[in-house]
Amino acid sequence: MTSTRGDSIAKGSVPRVTGQDILAGLRDVGLGAGDVVMVHSSLSGLGYVAGGAGTVIDALLEAVGAQGTVVVPTFTWERYHQRHGFTFDVAGASVVDEVGIIPETFRQRPAAVRSRHVCHSVAAIGPDARLVMGAGVRSFGPGSSFDALYQLDAWVLLLGVGFTACTALHMVEEYRQVPYRSYRDFGDCQILLPDGTTEPSRAVEYLKHEGYQNDFGKMDAVLARAGVLRTGRIGAAEVTGVRIRDLFDVTMTLLRDDVGFLLTRESQALLREDLARGLAVAEPLELPRRPGSAPCLAADPSSPRLA
Repeated sequence: MTSTRGDSIAKGSVPRVTGQDILAGLRDVGLGAGDVVMVHSSLSGLGYVAGGAGTVIDALLEAVGAQGTVVVPTFTWERYHQRHGFTFDVAGASVVDEVGIIPETFRQRPAAVRSRHVCHSVAAIGPDARLVMGAGVRSFGPGSSFDALYQLDAWVLLLGVGFTACTALHMVEEYRQVPYRSYRDFGDCQILLPDGTTEPSRAVEYLKHEGYQNDFGKMDAVLARAGVLRTGRIGAAEVTGVRIRDLFDVTMTLLRDDVGFLLTRESQALLREDLARGLAVAEPLELPRRPGSAPCLAADPSSPRLA
């Protein structure tokens, strides 16, 4: 059964949502003290939130408490993934046009730290914030923020958005080394750090080949059938929570059987054609390491071989 938080309203009107509504809804989907959570969000999707983005952020921080850590995407992929020779300003680069007002407000809080990847940076507040910064090299694979979230057994929370916004699925693609993506580097770019110094970018991006499109929306039903989703409602928004390890394990099983599973039908057909023409399929990376397990080669955050 799905619970609903927010004032009862007439059909077609916008619900009014308070911080307590948000906090209660977060509790309903399993978020609790000490958790690490990666949040993809839409403020407008919730309805009218009294206090705006700050109210949502305060509720998230209260839900995980002083020992928990909140992480948000501060992506600049749309701005930079096709460019060369730019400088990425860690403190100043706005994300409101790409990932919304909640991450933009979050990254500007004094307690927030932001990672250095030129396209897929994240911002975090909490005791594990430094651990999720990653090495600034890979977007999703070994040594990335998503690798760290896996090791921390983090939640992925979709707050008013669907699985089309779930970037953690790209992590599974990179570990599987899907043949419709390859690496490009940003070695001709610079990173402007918050202290005013600069350093060369070591980032690489795992880009789709031209003509390919993902279909992440299907994962809602897939993960629901696997029994790993927690769902609820806050105001007008559906809220979905899933542990990143569960998401990874379920999706990796599917990609082992069908390397194009995360593509649209049209792109799956294109992949079959490209494979028939000789498109190479690389060996998967070593699976991400869990605490207490033996170190694995994939934990090396060095730059991958570029295509």
